[in-house]
Amino acid sequence: MADMTERDFAATDRGTVTRRPTAARPSAWFAPAAVAVGTTQLVLFQLGAGRLAAWVLTVAGVAWLCATAIGRMLPALARLGGRRTEQRRFAGEPTTVELGERADRELWRVRASVSDEPGGLAALAGQLALLDGDIRTMQVHPVADAAVDEFLLHLPGEVGHPELVEAVTSAGGRDVTAERTGPRELDDVPTRALRLATELVEGTDEPRGALRALLGDVEVSWLASTEGLGMGTDELLGQSICLDHPGGGVLLLRRRAGEFTPAEFARARAMTGLAASRKAHAGRPSEGHTARDGSEFAVRGAEDADLPLVRELHERCSNASRHRRYFVAGIPADRRPELSPTPARVDSRLGDSRLGSSLLATSPEGEVVAMGDLDHDGTAGELALLVRDDWQGLGVGSALRDALLTRAREFGLARVSALTQLDNTAMARTLRSAGFKHVGADEPGEWSWTLELRDGTERARPTAREASATVPAGRTLAETSPH
Repeated sequence: MADMTERDFAATDRGTVTRRPTAARPSAWFAPAAVAVGTTQLVLFQLGAGRLAAWVLTVAGVAWLCATAIGRMLPALARLGGRRTEQRRFAGEPTTVELGERADRELWRVRASVSDEPGGLAALAGQLALLDGDIRTMQVHPVADAAVDEFLLHLPGEVGHPELVEAVTSAGGRDVTAERTGPRELDDVPTRALRLATELVEGTDEPRGALRALLGDVEVSWLASTEGLGMGTDELLGQSICLDHPGGGVLLLRRRAGEFTPAEFARARAMTGLAASRKAHAGRPSEGHTARDGSEFAVRGAEDADLPLVRELHERCSNASRHRRYFVAGIPADRRPELSPTPARVDSRLGDSRLGSSLLATSPEGEVVAMGDLDHDGTAGELALLVRDDWQGLGVGSALRDALLTRAREFGLARVSALTQLDNTAMARTLRSAGFKHVGADEPGEWSWTLELRDGTERARPTAREASATVPAGRTLAETSPH
């Protein structure tokens, strides 16, 4: 009797595979089936159950046919399911994950140092699984004798910061940081870097904001030089990175918990290098305007080389104009080094002005006749203006105001505020004409104003220390007569 089964071998692009045993051809089992049917019929007829024999054979035949059909269908279904699984497995992994977020779960960013030994990552994943955590993206930064794991994961809403940190610590994690974040952070590192680079090139972001978005929870501050830092430019030292700023001075990056990795240092240096390249090729674009008396002036971004012109602007402004700008007599202490006869560098406002912190209004002779600042923390900004006395009342301040608000929208700011003195009715008219609303008084004799940019989209939220660091020490104000 022929074999009841046969094995089938086939070659694929992954080598030779053995298929599951399949039913043999009908000719292999027809003879024994016929013998069994005949024997059953003879026995039943001998017992005088001829009618019963017909029913027994009919039912047995139907059952046999059903069993045969099922036996043929199961291997086919198994092979079909296997092909679909293979297609999903080898079709290629997506570069980004879905951005949806369940209402009862929250997205967290976690960073921790772990020992570089087998089983460390598995232990960490196991502890997070006990919290019903779902890891969405993950990066591993190799460092000396260890690794820094940074990942985004969804957790149930009832899981808080202490429980999460405890779970990571119990798995061997050190220097653990955890913070809630949003779906925007779910893009992978290459995608995020390309997006930030595009915003830098287009001028819709500035180096400090790009570095915060690239590296996560870090503090970025501007310094005139590296004096007193204990480190030089383009240097990584534990929790600090020092880089040259494209507009002059240096950028100091600090992380409160955990050290920077060499990979993060390389990314930060590449980002500031791109900003410097953009600065070198972009030149100093300006927009021409006509004052009310027919005089021509241009509005452009400020640069380090403009420091002598900015110093001259302050010298030619009256004490009253400077008082309305800084709320103190003369020049405030935090601005004196910038405007002294031999300053080393401009301050942070001029340092980042190329991409939106400061704008200058220049006369046809090249003099700086007005200056506008927009200090911001990525979510909200503060607007301030200073116009030379002989150019007040000609519309220069309004032109600077409009240009600064345009940049605020490009930066995605949610709101812009301003602070004026109670008797500065000209500035009040300038703010009201742009849509600012009076929101109260911080101190007697002062008015606070706010403009909600309802078409703005909020960026990543800064830390409290970042927000406080970006607010200038001296109070800000604008020109005396902006119209």
